[in-house]
Amino acid sequence: MAESLESFKSYIGKRETATDVVTASAMLKFAATLGQENPPLEKGAAIPPGWYGAFFPASHRPSQMRTDGQASGGGIVPPIPLPRRRIGGTRVSFQEPLRIGDEITRVTEIADIRIDDGPNGAMVTVIERNSISNSRGHAVVEERDMVMLSEARAEAAPSAVPTVPTQATWLETIEPNPPLLFRFSAIRFNCHRIHYDRDYVTKVEKLPGLVVQSSLVSQLLMEMCRKELPGRQLKSFDFKSARQIYDTGKFTIAGTPAKDGHEAELWALDSDGRVAMTATAKFA
Repeated sequence: MAESLESFKSYIGKRETATDVVTASAMLKFAATLGQENPPLEKGAAIPPGWYGAFFPASHRPSQMRTDGQASGGGIVPPIPLPRRRIGGTRVSFQEPLRIGDEITRVTEIADIRIDDGPNGAMVTVIERNSISNSRGHAVVEERDMVMLSEARAEAAPSAVPTVPTQATWLETIEPNPPLLFRFSAIRFNCHRIHYDRDYVTKVEKLPGLVVQSSLVSQLLMEMCRKELPGRQLKSFDFKSARQIYDTGKFTIAGTPAKDGHEAELWALDSDGRVAMTATAKFA
């Protein structure tokens, strides 16, 4: 399969542009989902880091949809014929706050495609770069590692098992109930069935429960930073996923700030206490 997968590298450099408007109603939905009070609603108010995920919804039609609900191809998305999809990690820089009422533009580019087709099965990582700007300039640059896996590769145990980075200063327990997962998928117009369709995820993908979105886990880690360091402006946030978290039990998010307050190490543990995500936040 390696030769045919290599052909998808022709998509590197392809780009597309989308437009949207930052609305108060989207902020209400985000706040309600996360259980927060007093979201930004007034025109000109800055929105919290990460809440840009409410904009630029996926636009693939039913005829362009895979069995799992993800886009089958079209536009700049390479139609890679591997059945399982995950987010391996994301790197975000925050340069200019997005504000209620902003007309925003996103340029999406396929920055790279990496192929690993070995004895344990195939894995393709598509690195998608999203640059969001408003009338004042660049606001957010996000690089996302979209991982496509063969069934054998998806079922294989992680090759490296990370350990807890340090002793936690911040600690919070999260209950990943179905309404939380459904609402978060709805905000982002994410129709990947592993997050809301229990029959599909347990019978087709043979997973133990609904998958907690990595974007939700990373957002909860950002919210922890906002809560614990309210006077600091988040400038970048990078995370790596080590394993999936399921709704079969409560999970834990944790973090420890650097002494100077300019950085924090964060992580999430699944219901069995295993590291599922590690992250680094940097502040102005």
